Amino acid sequence: MIFIDSSAWFALLDQRDGFHRPAREFQRELERGVHGRLVTTDYVLDETVTYLRQRGPVHSVGEFRTVVTASESVQIVWTTPDRFWAAWETLLGRPDQRWSLTDCLSFVPMKSLGIRLAFGFDSDFRHAGFDLLPGQE
Repeated sequence: MIFIDSSAWFALLDQRDGFHRPAREFQRELERGVHGRLVTTDYVLDETVTYLRQRGPVHSVGEFRTVVTASESVQIVWTTPDRFWAAWETLLGRPDQRWSLTDCLSFVPMKSLGIRLAFGFDSDFRHAGFDLLPGQE
């Protein structure tokens, strides 16, 4: 399994994104099943939809929803009250980091599911002890 962060979704969906090319190249590995199932959270999806809505027309949000719901390789981890408060504790427990609550709501299920890899371009994953692919920041 590999966690897919909003920074990866942005890069895949927006040709203007500076990481569009490496994201598309890495997507080829994912399509071959090299890293297994893609896992994301409802908060990452929210962050991605917000970005898409700010950057473009509403139909891009619908297209994104189709990509997520039509894919059998994407698993969504839904935020529960326990995960929410665990993420809050993660955030408060690391005052040396400037993590967002959404970042922490990614870290918590990654740890509980034993996911070590993140597809994205946000170095916060490395700072939290995860491996970040495709390896560019």
